[in-house]
Amino acid sequence: MTRLTPTERRERARLRSERWRRAHGIMPRKPAQRPWIEAGCSRSTWYRRRKQAREREVRDAVLDRLDWQLAELRASLDRMAAAHAVMVAELASG
Repeated sequence: MTRLTPTERRERARLRSERWRRAHGIMPRKPAQRPWIEAGCSRSTWYRRRKQAREREVRDAVLDRLDWQLAELRASLDRMAAAHAVMVAELASG
């Protein structure tokens, strides 16, 4: 029996390990996505900008909801003022 070199032993162990993982349903990992490289900035800058954008979106959503609530409140107050005017007119004529 010939003795294997360390490189050959390592390769055989790698293949044996891979066969075991496949037999147990473990699939190879997908390569990591690194969008900060495409954007041309560092990883920390990428995450900081994403955080700032997310915070801006939340703030804008809150302000939009507040504008909507104020519009609803104004419409409700206008309806109540109109109903009050009708009621005052009815009481004055009666």
